[in-house]
Amino acid sequence: MPSARWAVTNQMKKSIKTLEKYQSKTAVRIILSLLFLTLAAVFVIVLLPLVPSSEEQLKGSIARLEYDTYYEVSIDGQPAFYLTNYDNWTTCRLSTDANAIPKNSKVVHGTWIRRTFTPLCRGRLLTEGTNPKQWERTENAKIRETMMQQRPVVEQRITVLKKRIEELQYFLRVHKVMDEGYNDIADYESAAKADLEQTQKVLTILSDTNSFNKMRVRFIQEYTLLTDDSVVNRRRSACHILEMDAQRKTCVVQTRKHRKIRGARAVYDNSQSETFRLTADSLLHQNTDTVNVFLAMNDSTYHGETNRLWIPEGHGVMEDTEGRTYDGMWHEGKRNGFGILLDANGMVRIGEWKDNVYQGERPIYTTEHIYGIDISRYQHDFGKKHYSIDWSKIRISHLGSKSNKRITGTVDYPVSFCYIKSTEGTTITNKYFVNDYKNARNHGIRCGAYHFFSTRTSGTQQANYFIQNTLFHPGDLPPVLDVEPSAALIKEMGGTEVLLNRIRVWMKAVENHLGVKPILYVSQNFINKYLSDAPDIKDNYQVWIARYGEYKPDVKLAIWQLSPDGHVNGIHGEVDINIFNGYRDRFDEFLERSCIR
Repeated sequence: MPSARWAVTNQMKKSIKTLEKYQSKTAVRIILSLLFLTLAAVFVIVLLPLVPSSEEQLKGSIARLEYDTYYEVSIDGQPAFYLTNYDNWTTCRLSTDANAIPKNSKVVHGTWIRRTFTPLCRGRLLTEGTNPKQWERTENAKIRETMMQQRPVVEQRITVLKKRIEELQYFLRVHKVMDEGYNDIADYESAAKADLEQTQKVLTILSDTNSFNKMRVRFIQEYTLLTDDSVVNRRRSACHILEMDAQRKTCVVQTRKHRKIRGARAVYDNSQSETFRLTADSLLHQNTDTVNVFLAMNDSTYHGETNRLWIPEGHGVMEDTEGRTYDGMWHEGKRNGFGILLDANGMVRIGEWKDNVYQGERPIYTTEHIYGIDISRYQHDFGKKHYSIDWSKIRISHLGSKSNKRITGTVDYPVSFCYIKSTEGTTITNKYFVNDYKNARNHGIRCGAYHFFSTRTSGTQQANYFIQNTLFHPGDLPPVLDVEPSAALIKEMGGTEVLLNRIRVWMKAVENHLGVKPILYVSQNFINKYLSDAPDIKDNYQVWIARYGEYKPDVKLAIWQLSPDGHVNGIHGEVDINIFNGYRDRFDEFLERSCIR
């Protein structure tokens, strides 16, 4: 028995020793595991954020946001109106409508970030931003002075908007939906009307100077994450601001549901400025050929298509600080192709551009347009040969070859109007005038007479000569004064002022006799060079422009002589081809209002 008890005791002692050894090893393992986990946590929390992110990680962390900013002006704590640019009211948009707040919008890039002690992203984005508190305190201290200064600026803005609306409506009157740019111009006209209405309301508020001391201004900035479905549900993509860094001009925003885009990576926010630089550099390597982006170039804001170097390429809109807006095609950073320019003075230019230079409107010729001709003895006499006009065959078959014209279909146009030379100076008459005049009328062609201006006699003498030697009947087109003197002849007659005075005298004398305003026929060069000194002539009389190119004259006009070498069935030789500035409805209106009664 003792020997058995001894054996059991010995076995127990061995088991206890084994257990003690095992427990000791387990404790060591636990300690080592805890130490490893501690070191891993230190690495993740402290050291890992210090490791620079790779370019691949940075590319995966990039997000695009729409960055909207605007200013709110309140009176006694109640919003009064909103504007896009508090520093420049000349070009900013104004509105009293809280449901249509005008905003400065641009696309900025942001970086999905995580923080050192909170390694989860939770939908945080580092992007650009502004801390407005100091600006608001400074500006509100001088708000009365600011508002008094801005009132005349708003008044001038109303003048510009009225001029812009007038220009846009003129384009719409003389064009149809089929014409290039028509729908865009209609949109700009609607926007200008709405802008004018809101600006007038703001002016009414600024007219109450007693409310200036009750005014306060607030700068507001909003962020929207741009995703594939953000257009469908912008509210879901809206972000709220967490914090701002005024020194670095950065901002941390958070998505509405505290989530990042699926598949995006978050990088540690260990160096904000460096992260921004690297993400911007990596973004430039992405394909942006068909992506709409905002760019700041030469104090201008561009929104549109770019190439891989962010140079405008394709369609885009650029707005500059002086109030000019160009909406159209770009190539290699320059305006090229069709575009619309709204300038700071209310003027509008619509047409084609080449390397930033405006060329003009380039029409497409169709049967929808109203065509006409002008004739003189040169359509009858060629040297010693004489030719008659077969008025029964009159029809335009060729628009001339001096320019490359865009034509749809076959040129086979009816002649809707015809101007016939009647007199020149005080000694020359066209011996074919009466016969051509009667034949044109008998064949249903609206016709009129023109006088060729001479620099050698007075305006009164030439007007009387024209009246005495010309036939006029009710329904005839308004008479025309054809002015084509060379620079040498203008100098010889006494200069530009003498020329312009004689034109005024002729136009007024004929107007008084016939009761209708004559039309002035000149070249675009004449308009550019001389008529700038005679705004009364430009404002009071319609013009007929001779410009033998593919581009329409860059002035308001009644008729455009687009070629001197057209072909007309029934007429021997070359003929001047003209096009009325407008379609049938506008031409009928012209006949109703402008013709001899």
